[in-house]
Amino acid sequence: MTQMFSVPYFEENFRQHLKMNANGASKIDAMNSYYRSVVSTLVHDQLTKNAEVLKRIQNLDVAYNNIKSEL
Repeated sequence: MTQMFSVPYFEENFRQHLKMNANGASKIDAMNSYYRSVVSTLVHDQLTKNAEVLKRIQNLDVAYNNIKSEL
């Protein structure tokens, strides 16, 4: 199992989200939907410190670009 909110964690979740939405939206639309959902959740999370939220968003962004380059 990958560390929570790490780049591999988000890459795995992007791949799972793409599989779950294979018959629906385009791959990019599915990835964008997941990305927006996670960012929205992190931005509104009052329990985490700002530096931690920033690191999670950075990891999400790296994972997004890694998976997008595979498409």
